[in-house]
Formats: sequence, structure tokens, C-alpha cells
Amino acid sequence: MGLGAIVPRTHLQSWATAQVNAAASRLPAPARRRLTPFGGGATAMPDGAELRWRPVSTLAGMRLTEWSDAGFRTSVRVFRRPAGGLRWVVIPTIHMGHPDYYWAIWQRLRSCQAVVAEQYDGPSSTGYAYATAMRLTRQRASRELVHQDIDYGALGVPVIFPDAHTAPPPEDDRRMPDLGWADVIVSTPGLALRMALSGRDDWLAGQGLDVDDTTEFAPMPGEVLGPDGLTERDRLLLGVIREIDEAFAVEDIEVAVVFGAAHMPLVVRELTGTLGHRPFAEEPWLTAIDFDEPPYLRKPSLDGWMDW
Repeated sequence: MGLGAIVPRTHLQSWATAQVNAAASRLPAPARRRLTPFGGGATAMPDGAELRWRPVSTLAGMRLTEWSDAGFRTSVRVFRRPAGGLRWVVIPTIHMGHPDYYWAIWQRLRSCQAVVAEQYDGPSSTGYAYATAMRLTRQRASRELVHQDIDYGALGVPVIFPDAHTAPPPEDDRRMPDLGWADVIVSTPGLALRMALSGRDDWLAGQGLDVDDTTEFAPMPGEVLGPDGLTERDRLLLGVIREIDEAFAVEDIEVAVVFGAAHMPLVVRELTGTLGHRPFAEEPWLTAIDFDEPPYLRKPSLDGWMDW
């Protein structure tokens, strides 16, 4: 699909895009969430283009993701009970970044015996929309950004998608489903317009990208908090973590959790609170977006290279 199908180039296309966005904003909340199945695309929030994890409140705590003048990076933290046994590898993600960022995540997952991942094994429409809008508006470090696309099936280990029912069935060869492309087509023009109107080339810097384990988030439009204070997706995620933790508590294995950064404060609080785990290791941070490194420094080794 070319950019001509995404970015309006004529008055007719502009009018059609405006009508689609207006219609999306009037859809029932569940329908809007169904149209944006991959981590909270812009169609799910028609009144603004902020990223999915704009925090409600933050107190100083264990840092999970970090924005700085050098770019954006995410942590890799391992949790285990003092007596040993099961280890949880917590990897918060952003839905667009450099290819080597997702390659590094995939490489780390190779040593895990199971993975808990977000929604489905396929590319992120949210990441595609944001990366495209950033390139169109000449945002810093956007030239080499790609959408999230981690090939979980190539790991050869069990992969659990707690919220799989919120995404459409994956296509053959891990292609983006039609609903994903619909999300891209509807979301990208509005995102690009808002980035352009901001008058800055570091639009991401104003999106609240510093996340700690104490950070709290408001639900996305269309998401409903239950009596337990959780959205459906977070409830399903924590439920799977509890089941695995109970069944394999004494096993000497690693289970990774790879979800968007907005979900990870809840995960860390569940592990260190209810389940009694403690930080066991902090591994090297992963750079998703960098402003300073020349491209040749971002080329990974050939070992385990994936066909992106």
C-alpha cells in the first residue's frame, strides 16, 4: 500500500478522510476499540493524538521507560522470589522504533521458555501509523523507524496472547489484517496534521514517555474499568500471569512479558506485591529511538538476524 492511499492528496481525498474520522468519533466505544486493535491507535482517541500511555500520575519509582535528549529507551528487568524458582522477564515496548530494537527484544526472548505477548503475532497498525506520520512531518530520528513486528512464532516456545479476542484473526505470512490497514488509513492523516501543527520536530518529547512502576494511566476511550479498577485487557493479562506463576512457581525457567509500556506498571506491582517477587537483575536497556548514533552503529550482528 503506497502513501497515496494513506495521506490525502486531493480535496476529495481530504474530504473523505475528514468524513471517516468524524464517523469514527461517533461510533460506539466498543466499535472504536475494535477498529484499533493493536495497542490503541489514534482512531480510538479521536479528540487527540497523544500516545496510549499518557500518565495520570507518576511518583518516583522503578524506571521502566525513559525519554531523554538522546532518544527513547526501554528496560529489561528480571523478577524472582527470594527462594528462587520461576523468573519473570519484563520488557515494556513502544510500537515504533529502530529495527534493531525489535531484533534485540527477539534475541532476548530466545532464552525464555514461554512468552506472554500483546494481542496477536503480527505487525502493529498503531506503530505503522505513528512511524508514517513522523516521517511525513520530518520528526527527529524518524527516517529509520519501523512499526513493531516481532516474529513470536519463530521463537519455537509457547506464546500466550491474553487479549487475543480483541484483535482480528492474523493473516497468512503474518500480514497486517484489513482492520489494521483501516486503522492506518484513518489514523495517519490526523496524526500527521497534529504533529505538523505542533511546530516542533520532537513531538514525541511532549507525550509523557517516562514510565515508572508507580505510574498510573487513565483507560483508553472505549475501555471500561471494572469493580477491581482494571480494564478488560489488564485483567486478562494479570490473570494469565497469576496462573503461570502458580503452576510453575518452583520451576527454574524464564517467562517473558512483552506488552506496551502502559500495561507494565500494573505488571510490576502485581509481581512485587501480590506474588512476592523481587527485582533479580536489571539488564542493559534497549534503545528504541536515538538521535545521536550514526546508522552504522545500529546494525546488529548477523547472529539471529530476522527477515524484517
